[in-house]
Amino acid sequence: MGRKKILWLCSWYPSATDPFNGDFIQRHARAAALYNDIHVIHVVGCVDGQMAPQAVEIREEAGLTEQLFYFNKSQTIPGRLLAQFQWTSLFRKGIRQYINRQGLPDLVHVQIPMKAGLLALWMRRKYHIPYLVTEHWGIYNEVEKLNYAGRSSLFKKYTRNIFRQAAAFISVSHYLAAGVNRLVLEKEYTVIPNVTDTRLFHPGTAKAPRFRFIHVSNMVPLKNAEGILRAFHAIIQAGEDAELVMVGNQNQLLPALMIQYGLSPERVFFKGEVAYAQVAAEMRQAHALLVFSDIENSPCVIGEALCCGLPVIATRTGGIPELVNEGNAILVNPRDETGLAEAMKTVMHNREIYRPEQIAEKARTRFGYETAGKQMDSLYQQYAGNTRKI
Repeated sequence: MGRKKILWLCSWYPSATDPFNGDFIQRHARAAALYNDIHVIHVVGCVDGQMAPQAVEIREEAGLTEQLFYFNKSQTIPGRLLAQFQWTSLFRKGIRQYINRQGLPDLVHVQIPMKAGLLALWMRRKYHIPYLVTEHWGIYNEVEKLNYAGRSSLFKKYTRNIFRQAAAFISVSHYLAAGVNRLVLEKEYTVIPNVTDTRLFHPGTAKAPRFRFIHVSNMVPLKNAEGILRAFHAIIQAGEDAELVMVGNQNQLLPALMIQYGLSPERVFFKGEVAYAQVAAEMRQAHALLVFSDIENSPCVIGEALCCGLPVIATRTGGIPELVNEGNAILVNPRDETGLAEAMKTVMHNREIYRPEQIAEKARTRFGYETAGKQMDSLYQQYAGNTRKI
């Protein structure tokens, strides 16, 4: 069938100012680049004034080109209006540069409809090129504070239009797609889950001497890292021999709680925000992953842990049940700290039933780059050049 030229318009993407913003989209791009030529465009508004106006960054690897535009913006009301104009102008500039060098793309792929989907609508009108849209944003529920229902009428109007005119809708979970269908409009969809770099995430041979639980998140309130710490305190009080590693943004409340509960720094380790490769290294040394969120879409960390052969203890919420089964996980209800502590003890005392290589092998098949890349390629072959609905 041959490699297609696919132009990605990304609302979120890792950049020099925020290397973790949409890193899961970058991994999807690398998966897609196994079978097609992917060109990413992303525009970053910098509020710290450190980036030169309209600076451009281009990164290239096999099959993938990432083109990022940076501009300085003000937080004043006039500054925000000007920023919208600058953002649109730079996105269009990048699109025109791509077309001048490469010709028209075979297909456009939008990552997160608002706001990059607005450029896809423009390209659809101007160049008659269809687009696909992948949604990653977990706002289509009642738990997320800044959810879809609370957005402006203009936001909802444009989001609905972007979904309506898309040739196809891709979601990272059935749960997220169901939210879109319930709150935005009814549209058929394909699920392509978040992917894992299995070159980094694989079973480790050097495990920690003591049974080690690991939690990886940005530590925002919805992740309920405090509840994890309290559940860990409960199992230590019950005489269990375990330790806990917490990886992610440093929440100053957590070390204070550790001291308050009388937990030893030799039992609880706060690693802070670390690089992706270091997350993998931490996971390879651990024995089980903890996810205790109030709500989740399709957390990358679960696929990463499974690819490392770790059993998962997680909350029965959002898209999490789609990612696990009885052979690799125990699910508990959100906010049920007693249930979490009991699940932790169960995994510790029955560790022999969780076979790391078997867990990892099934996870590699499901979450590896090749699987997602082939799924995207199938859609690209189907919709590229299909202008019947334009």
